[in-house]
Amino acid sequence: MQGVFDNDIEESFDLLFSKILKKQQLISEIQQANPEKAEISKNILDHYAKLKGRGFVYDYLSSGQGHGAFTKLLDDSVKYDLISSIGVNILGHSHPIYIKSFLQSALSDTMMCGNLLTYPESYELSATLLQSVSKSNLAHFWFTGSGSFANDTALKMLWQKKSPKKKIIAFEKAFAGRSIATQDITFNPEYREDMPPSIEVYHVPHYDQRTPDSSLAKTLAALDALWHQQGDNFCALMIELVQGEAGFVFGTKEYYTGIFNWAKEKNIYIWIDEVQSFMRTRELFAFQAFRLDEYVDIVTVGKALQACGVLYSAELNPRPGLIAGTFNGSIASLKAGKNIIDYLNNGHFFGENGRIAMLERAFLSRLSELKRGKCKNKIGYIGGLGTMISFEIGDSSADITKQFLLNLYQNGVIAFSAGKEPTRVRFLLPVCLTDENIDDIFSIIEKSINQTL
Repeated sequence: MQGVFDNDIEESFDLLFSKILKKQQLISEIQQANPEKAEISKNILDHYAKLKGRGFVYDYLSSGQGHGAFTKLLDDSVKYDLISSIGVNILGHSHPIYIKSFLQSALSDTMMCGNLLTYPESYELSATLLQSVSKSNLAHFWFTGSGSFANDTALKMLWQKKSPKKKIIAFEKAFAGRSIATQDITFNPEYREDMPPSIEVYHVPHYDQRTPDSSLAKTLAALDALWHQQGDNFCALMIELVQGEAGFVFGTKEYYTGIFNWAKEKNIYIWIDEVQSFMRTRELFAFQAFRLDEYVDIVTVGKALQACGVLYSAELNPRPGLIAGTFNGSIASLKAGKNIIDYLNNGHFFGENGRIAMLERAFLSRLSELKRGKCKNKIGYIGGLGTMISFEIGDSSADITKQFLLNLYQNGVIAFSAGKEPTRVRFLLPVCLTDENIDDIFSIIEKSINQTL
């Protein structure tokens, strides 16, 4: 263990860890808000909204207490957290890995680890990540401060290698971030309203779940037409294998290999955005779940890792000076990132019979059961991969979906929406969910659907 450490500290550490975990474990069931605390929480949120310049989706203000799938708010209500800070808290709340990582980081002399003066934590996490991709050509890892910045860094590497070719192929309904560059890769024009274009991006159709048999031909036709129109001026094809903001749209191995073979034939690099999908499919990386290791040239990760960065091939290793940055991340987050990967890899989480696959099957089957039975004609599309689950309510309009999510929240489950025309309900499940939790959650889903429709 790095930092200051001796027998007295170890004894105190174990005692404090035990006390924290025992207190957090008391949060174990849904609880309604305390009216007095609710008023205090509302006043803080109203003031915060003025400071921030806008309001909040939910009246959510955490107390810092929670355990497993449960989180306790400042108003004393306890709810199931099925969105995990948009995918960050994959282990749930107050997992021992999180608690120990924070406590161990207090033994160090600083809070943040940087690119100039590095610490063992960044080395160990980098090594763990690269050991996990040994079947691919990915050879290096660079830390960044956010998922958007990871994508910006990937773009710079690709531009330098392919200069003067600068154009990017992306996909309809893509979301790549909100930085100056990534807002152009992001498909939704509302996310870049009144912004000047900064890079040349051309969007082609992604896999269409409504017409799966013709999806590859449609995408390849669009790619051929784009190549005919623009010529050999592209540096990369950028894709989310699972489109998160679109409502978890994903294709098949055959679909992806068809697209990637086209790109390889044209000498275009393959750039995969796994900021949201990392750790959430039946393998550590989504590209591994689809068995696409041989194709990937550069991959961005974040969220569940507790840090962000870029994995890239030796061929794309940039010249000195192109990439830098202040932070690798906090000492605690880097410790947690490595320990989370080890925990998921060594536990029974991945594979066709792992816990993640079991959660996927449980949620999809239970939603299908509701669709056929007690919520007949009220649920439309149902789909998802791993811990990323989505479904449509009623006419799948934004208004109906929003009302359902508010009802769900009031009844004790936190979720979010994704996509537009259709708008879908989005779950990013924590892997700590128990069968008892799932039974309870589905009784709340059923109640909330019937309240909404």
